[in-house]
Amino acid sequence: MSRGFRERTAVSLLAAALVVGAVLGVLTVRSFTQPSSTSVVSQGEVAGAQANASPAAMPGAPGTGGAPSSGGGTVSGGTITIGGFFDITGPIDSSVERDTVRAYMQAVNQTGGINGRQVQYVWCDSKYDASSAHSCAQYLISQNVLAVVGLTAPLGENNEIKTLTSQGIPVIGGLGTPAEYTDPLAFPTSANFFRYGTAIADEAKALGVKHPAVVVLGDVPWVHPVEANLLNRLAADGVAYTDVEEVSATQANYTSTVFNLQHSHHGPSGGGAGPSASCAATDRSCPDYVIAALDPFSYHRLFDAMEAANWYPGVLGAGLDKFNVQKSYDGELRNAHSLVPFLSPYDHQGNATVRQYLGTVQHFYPGQFQALDIYTQHSWTAAMVFVEAARKAGKNLSRDSLVQALDAMQGFQTGWSVPLSYGSGNHDPNRCFTYTASNGNGWHTTSGWVCT
Repeated sequence: MSRGFRERTAVSLLAAALVVGAVLGVLTVRSFTQPSSTSVVSQGEVAGAQANASPAAMPGAPGTGGAPSSGGGTVSGGTITIGGFFDITGPIDSSVERDTVRAYMQAVNQTGGINGRQVQYVWCDSKYDASSAHSCAQYLISQNVLAVVGLTAPLGENNEIKTLTSQGIPVIGGLGTPAEYTDPLAFPTSANFFRYGTAIADEAKALGVKHPAVVVLGDVPWVHPVEANLLNRLAADGVAYTDVEEVSATQANYTSTVFNLQHSHHGPSGGGAGPSASCAATDRSCPDYVIAALDPFSYHRLFDAMEAANWYPGVLGAGLDKFNVQKSYDGELRNAHSLVPFLSPYDHQGNATVRQYLGTVQHFYPGQFQALDIYTQHSWTAAMVFVEAARKAGKNLSRDSLVQALDAMQGFQTGWSVPLSYGSGNHDPNRCFTYTASNGNGWHTTSGWVCT
């Protein structure tokens, strides 16, 4: 049997497995995309979900006693072991990102695996804690994982890229933190957060924003240069921000933050630092927007505090459309804008990747379906990239052959982003966003690809 025939067969089998997901996606995407005021249902009540299904513990997860693959980064036998770490306990729950990768791999395993091998996924809870993230990286090294696929750990992820790659372990996917773009063994699938800052500032200018207040997640060290880039770009674009508030994901509420956003004027004063941000104290239209760079759970607290203050300026941010928190938003979404490096599932029901993604996650982890967000799109894309590269690496799969296959990847069609290409050296394959807006009746894409 020729290698070409085997590869075509593998592709056909994977496609067949994902057809199940696509069919389920057709059934569920309508409820996913409807406005929260009319069709939001709680976790476990999604139409078409398996009523008694529950996530199966993956072999090799902490506490399950699964055996790792052979050492030295070379795969032998019938199992490919990959892994990731995720903030699960603590203020941020990234278990949905973990389960998105697991769902993709379980679909792959159901159709014979990758070149005849089953994929085993090991994972670790990094607990929104830098030292725990380092322990998780060491755990994955001890498990001799072939690659790390789809990690999501805001507080510790950036520092641990080098911990993993220094051991020869390629890292595929991630949040888009700075270290992921300066390491030849890191293969990001999303846009660099520096690019988010540039794109948000440029969109503020395009929307005619005059005097925004800015709020960012300040307890994550790598965010500070990203914040500086955002503020510098706002100033360069002539957008006079009035105030900058740094918040923590562990704050119980953002009441004082919202008060400061409304009333403080700590932005550039016109003395060479940028355009004037002065506003009359009685001007209720100033600030006219809140520019927010937060995690999905912190958006919830921000919007609750805005609602309590009866304050509804425009909102501009990234990844605002996490499904299961939409029901808590009210007037905040009457004039909201968000940018994402993937097509939004809210208004791309006909997209094959969207249907496969929604349907496959719902099939294997129905309780996670309504927690899907932009970061699970990161995870799904990382899983796609890994499987494609591992398949092309062939039977003699090792870290070296996997990296060679990744570096050779050119114009990879994800179906919901610009094509991804890598190559030797550092990687920055996704530089484009689409812009979405809400008038209170759901999210709608308002642009084609806008690249920075």
